[in-house]
Amino acid sequence: MLPTEDRQPTRPDASAAMQRSIILSHIFLKALATPPPELLARFTKEEDRKQISSGLQKHVDQQIEKLRAAGLWELLEDAEREFMQTGPFETTMRQRIDAGWLAESIMCLFWALGRREEILPYDQEADPRSNWLHKDEKTRDLFREAVFRPEAEIDRQRELAELWHWRCRTQTLLATGKIPDTLPNGTKMAEVIRLAADKAAEWNVLAQPIENDFPAFGKPFRDVSEEELSRLTSIAMERHKAFNWLCGYAEGNRWSETPTDT
Repeated sequence: MLPTEDRQPTRPDASAAMQRSIILSHIFLKALATPPPELLARFTKEEDRKQISSGLQKHVDQQIEKLRAAGLWELLEDAEREFMQTGPFETTMRQRIDAGWLAESIMCLFWALGRREEILPYDQEADPRSNWLHKDEKTRDLFREAVFRPEAEIDRQRELAELWHWRCRTQTLLATGKIPDTLPNGTKMAEVIRLAADKAAEWNVLAQPIENDFPAFGKPFRDVSEEELSRLTSIAMERHKAFNWLCGYAEGNRWSETPTDT
């Protein structure tokens, strides 16, 4: 549920955002290091499975130790600790996929903390290599020295993420027939989308529309393929979640409880 007049958002401070970004980075690295289930399924000998599990577990144990040393392990949510402690052969594809998309959230958090210059366009996936911390940076110093960009800039990015997420969901609903092309009052959805795209471009939060629609992969959003729509939705949802969390929309600032309503 988004904030109401009765419950105004309580934003996490910059130190908490830096802590959350580092936690998400470790979870992402665990997903990156875990081979997909179809590859692991090829190892049928118990000896091979034990060797693979042992090697990967050493890597994860090092990550967990870094989290403990930084005082972050206890800040992980239950599902996050469970994921970090789950062996490669027990990790599901759903867990890997969800953790893999965290690169988008990490990018947004680092941007809000001034560690990235820009948020990539919504038809471009975040480059995980841009999210790494420098090896010589001390984690506790990062917490103490963390500073946010101005709130107005973060709020503007939150609105853009919500707008893109809305367009993704609208496209899905139109494609599945769950909303009609023409609304009961006679307004066509194409006109609603055109007005949204034009207004966003006017506010300089969206590139110029293509054929009265949001620009995606160099074409009108309505022409994207099913696979492209899935990618766009994942990008928008993760960024929307990150910015809603930064703006205090999560109950108790709990990451897993961040709403992404549109």
